[in-house]
Amino acid sequence: MNLLAIETSVPNASLCLYAGGEIRYRTEWQAERNHDAHLFPALEQAMEALGAGQLSHILIGAGPGSYGGVRVALAAGVGIATVCEAKLVAVESWAQLADGDVCVVADARRGGWTVRFPDGRIEVLSADELAALEYPVYSTEPAGRLPQACKEGLFPSAEGLVQTWLNMSKEEQLAAEARPAEPIYVRPPHITVSTRKPWEV
Repeated sequence: MNLLAIETSVPNASLCLYAGGEIRYRTEWQAERNHDAHLFPALEQAMEALGAGQLSHILIGAGPGSYGGVRVALAAGVGIATVCEAKLVAVESWAQLADGDVCVVADARRGGWTVRFPDGRIEVLSADELAALEYPVYSTEPAGRLPQACKEGLFPSAEGLVQTWLNMSKEEQLAAEARPAEPIYVRPPHITVSTRKPWEV
């Protein structure tokens, strides 16, 4: 099983190639709105490291996180999957951060907090609901962002996606392969309504 994993749902983006039972190539970069500037050179180097090998799966970190970052990775993944005849799979980015009875938390903007519960549910909570959580909290936010004490500054990685995949049962892998590869949506998109008619602009 040869796996190419791309994690761009966070600014600490990364990519890795797992082939022949080991990590053959890995790289990471800092990106906010320019993932593609770093992603494509990394993809080229990963494919060179693969050599004559055949990719079986392309794993994309589906978030929660940067919608734009995930979409860039998915677009690149579709192209590579088509050329290499590999399976494109969206994998929850935060699954690798889960650790027993722990919630994973990040800022959802607009006054909300995205929370992954120990049972795998992902919901958006208010600040008061977040403060009332009875579980220990891990966060992808920098230190001092959350209203309660927690383990902060964690982020998912491409290598973590590979490990998540390898830890899945065959049944779980088949179910993931059958799902559409798309970002994890924690709530409907925020749409701003124009105060003027199109012909008045």
